[in-house]
Amino acid sequence: MSDLFSLLAFGDDGWGDELLRGFWVTMALALVTAPCALAMSFVIAWGKQSKKKWVRFLANGYTTVFRSLPEILTLLIIYYQLQSLLNFVARLFVPDASISLNAFTAGVVALTLVFSALGSEVVRTAYQAVGQGQAEAAAAMGLHRRQAFFLVILPQMWRHAIPAFGNLWLILLKDTSLISIIAVSDMMRYANMAIATTREPFFFYTILAIVYVILAFISGQIQTVLERRANRNLVGGR
Repeated sequence: MSDLFSLLAFGDDGWGDELLRGFWVTMALALVTAPCALAMSFVIAWGKQSKKKWVRFLANGYTTVFRSLPEILTLLIIYYQLQSLLNFVARLFVPDASISLNAFTAGVVALTLVFSALGSEVVRTAYQAVGQGQAEAAAAMGLHRRQAFFLVILPQMWRHAIPAFGNLWLILLKDTSLISIIAVSDMMRYANMAIATTREPFFFYTILAIVYVILAFISGQIQTVLERRANRNLVGGR
């Protein structure tokens, strides 16, 4: 057993430093993607509620496409085709233009597209749970639409949306492992490299499983705190 744990040593004798480096890449990908996807979720949800038919069509089409495609397929399309598309558009204006899209950025873009499509449904459902009456009451108090949204509607939406967004965050954490297939040096990629060298798949995959379980536990605790804070002003709230 001690021989196995020596494989986690730092330096040339173990894979501990590589796995730690991969952990930070995994966390960076999740923490960059999450706010981007959250912002896009509100934009797409707004589009679904728009009075303009073509805006609703685009928003619903966006959601349908990226909810239907497997995450790995979206990632591969973005990684292999988006750079070509960007270069094609850029060369319409600057003939010698060249845009390079690295694998990490491709991962952020792909996961943002997927999770904003899922998140838009969370936002739309949370808005419907609040009800139009809250917006009408805010307007009757003399609040502008922007004030009504940020001061009255959004806090109540947030309370309804936290559980669903918590689940999406856990799914996002797990899906970051997909970027290893496009050569991003995350935990999964380093673990596979270690396995290829040491021939100890059970040990390294068990270490990864433990890390993901710990991340899920910590995320659950943070979600509980956020739910309590969101419900603290409710009558009978926790």
